[in-house]
Amino acid sequence: MRFLRDVSLKQKLMAIIMLTSSAALLLACAAFVIREVGEFRKDMVDDLTDKAEMIGSQSTAALLFKEPKAATEILDKLKTQKHIVAACIYSRDGKALAKYRRPDVKEDFPPPTALYNTQSFKDDYVELFHEVINPPDRRDLGTVYLKSDLLELNARLEQYAKIVAVVLLISLGVSWLLSLRLQRVVSQPILHLAKTTRAVSAEKNYSLRAVKQGNDELGELIDGLNEMLAQIQARDAELEQGRQYLEHRVQERTKELQLEIAERKQTEERLKATALRLERSNRELQDFAYVASHDLQEPLRKVQAFGDRLKAACSKALGAEGSDYLDRMQAAAKRMQTLIDDLLAFSRVTTKANPFEPVDLNKIAKEVLSDLEVRIQQSGGQVELGELPAIDADPLQMRQLFQNLLGNALKFHQEGRLPVVKVRGQAVNQPARESAANGQVEEVCQITVEDNGIGFNEKYLDRIFILFQRLHGRSAYEGTGIGLAICRKIADRHGGSITAKSTPGEGSTFVVTLPRKQAKEVVA
Repeated sequence: MRFLRDVSLKQKLMAIIMLTSSAALLLACAAFVIREVGEFRKDMVDDLTDKAEMIGSQSTAALLFKEPKAATEILDKLKTQKHIVAACIYSRDGKALAKYRRPDVKEDFPPPTALYNTQSFKDDYVELFHEVINPPDRRDLGTVYLKSDLLELNARLEQYAKIVAVVLLISLGVSWLLSLRLQRVVSQPILHLAKTTRAVSAEKNYSLRAVKQGNDELGELIDGLNEMLAQIQARDAELEQGRQYLEHRVQERTKELQLEIAERKQTEERLKATALRLERSNRELQDFAYVASHDLQEPLRKVQAFGDRLKAACSKALGAEGSDYLDRMQAAAKRMQTLIDDLLAFSRVTTKANPFEPVDLNKIAKEVLSDLEVRIQQSGGQVELGELPAIDADPLQMRQLFQNLLGNALKFHQEGRLPVVKVRGQAVNQPARESAANGQVEEVCQITVEDNGIGFNEKYLDRIFILFQRLHGRSAYEGTGIGLAICRKIADRHGGSITAKSTPGEGSTFVVTLPRKQAKEVVA
């Protein structure tokens, strides 16, 4: 039905109604004609059978005595039957005893082979063979053959064809008139619905509604469309309110952002100025610490030198009390020298820093162990050095880092327990500092220094990396409290970090994390 695909709904409905009614009418007419033709053919066979029986009863004597003349006279009576084309009487042995041909038939008539009680319809005629029975003894005497034309059947078929054509024409006219009116019952609501949807789509006016014309399926469809339009209208109103609210909020937020941007710019400018002041102050403090510690060494050396001379030359004249005072003075001078040296080391992390270069940490650690050999022997301790990677770093500061960490691990050991220090290194991946939000990673070196010393409470973790902060008195453990601050400053300068894990009485583990590769750095 592709021809109906693009036509209007009205034309589709009319075509469907007419095609359906026409097909039903054609089937009914065909059934009627077939039935009538069948009945007519049966009547023809019955009529020919009656004629054959009558001819057979009249030709009994002629067949018994084989008298062709008498048989021919009987067949000549068929001249009154205008549809009988030919006839023949066969004897019992199947030979033609007599035959008949309608006068208007010019061609000679060859008798067909005798058959037994059969009839058959050809294109233009019907043939019938009927057996002749002798009534007294029911003996077969012969066969009667009749051939009739089909002019009457053809005339009736032609009449039927005319009747069917007239009925079809009238029926098609009536169907067209009925479909023209009845299709409106279906097409008008649908066309109205389509018109409404087109108007809604074109105008974006969701207040339009389709008019319901019945309570059938189309009515339900229209109700559904109207309900959907109502929901869309309500949602559209809500969206419009939301849009207006959002637009209002955007305007308000834009003003707020403009104010925030202005405030941030002012804050950034203030922060820049503060950073410059802090940088200048920090540099001045570093220069001051370096110069002050440098200048303090000269009078301190004189104090130490004259103290040594005084002790060597006048120790007997000073007496016991004077010697005690002199010893205290020399001890204080020694602590002062150590403090000055540590302050110089702390300030040199930035003031005397060297450019980064490839450094073999194994070599650095072994050199530090060589420097600490006497302390290790004195404490009876043991240092287990694992494999350490090579990194980009300041060699001198890496030496300071290991010197302080290993020195502390040996110094803060438990009484009566030999110190054991384990140094390990491994390469791990962690999020890159500059591009952590992008998921990029960088390879870092993680150095762990583990000891079995006195340990500390982790609540003091931040305190141990601050200058001059000590968890133990000088009487128990010597030192100035600057070593771990130097380690933290070295780790910061290399873009790394340092932390620790510890439990009192169970030792400590210091973890230093440093990048494997460094960007090029210019040292001031």
